[in-house]
Amino acid sequence: MTMLSARQIKVLQAVIEEYIHSGEPVGSRTLSRSSAFQLSPATLRNVMADLEDEGFLCQPHTSAGRIPTDLGFRFYVNNLAGFTSVSAAAQLQIRARLEVAGGRLEEVLHDGVLTLAQLTPYVGVVSLPDFRQMIIRHIRFVKLHECRILAVVVSVSGAVQNILFDSETSLSQDQLNRFSNYLNALLGNLTLSGVKRKVLKEMANDKRGYDELFAQVLALSKSFFAKDPDQQSDVMLDGKLNLLEHPEFSDVERMKGIFKAFEEKGSILKILDGALGGEQLRVIIGAESCCEEMRHCSLVTAEYGREDRILGQIGVIGPTRMDYSRIIPLVNYIADAMSRRLQN
Repeated sequence: MTMLSARQIKVLQAVIEEYIHSGEPVGSRTLSRSSAFQLSPATLRNVMADLEDEGFLCQPHTSAGRIPTDLGFRFYVNNLAGFTSVSAAAQLQIRARLEVAGGRLEEVLHDGVLTLAQLTPYVGVVSLPDFRQMIIRHIRFVKLHECRILAVVVSVSGAVQNILFDSETSLSQDQLNRFSNYLNALLGNLTLSGVKRKVLKEMANDKRGYDELFAQVLALSKSFFAKDPDQQSDVMLDGKLNLLEHPEFSDVERMKGIFKAFEEKGSILKILDGALGGEQLRVIIGAESCCEEMRHCSLVTAEYGREDRILGQIGVIGPTRMDYSRIIPLVNYIADAMSRRLQN
């Protein structure tokens, strides 16, 4: 990356912080009125022109001031942002909200993302864990009609997944209860795919001449595990209308693209999944998301989970002009608070 002089860094920081505050292009005269500079507007204009040549600033119109580019914001986040502490009032609100959640995964995630949307003028977003990778606590089979069966699968974190499938033969509810008891005895800290492997191993090692009921159990397991959960992963959003408060989203076509990404969720999920397994906290600015609809947005996300595994990401989506110095510590705090709540 280009090395910037101390003067260039100071001007870049001033432009970015003024733009975050006002949402308007920043001119040299605006900076010259600040007590932080003892420089003429002409000198400041030359410095800003150099920063534009290096790709840190751009000029939306020839007669306008300059605004930061994605590169400029990236330099600011990595080197210049002075992060503020999460206020005592915000900490209290977060803890109070999550304590009400009761520890169930869906409740904790819902209240976490709702709190972010309330504490910021942005969109709260959280990725739900891939159910197939969650530790299973309990499985129950319910007969619906003839060979049609509903499997109710509950994870140790309280997430519930309903799986509909057809058995090869018609079984009574009593037989299904026995099958549930058999599978639940195998669960011990296993994911759904882990239970599947264990059952299939039992089937492969079938050399004892099992009785008819157990043969039916193994046949039903084959039908059940052939059906993957409908929900592999998903995202939860709250506060989408908050974006309408920001002038950069007054363009109708721009907002249509962003709301389309929100509704389809696939693009958002891809961005969040791409951030998993890297740094605990990530800032994705503008075009870094590789999503055309989100090129005017930034995402600040942090991982949440249990001691033994990462479950997903929680954070905010807002304009690239977001207040990073306040948002980054806030997202990090709420992710930690959620993780602590899920341990209880």
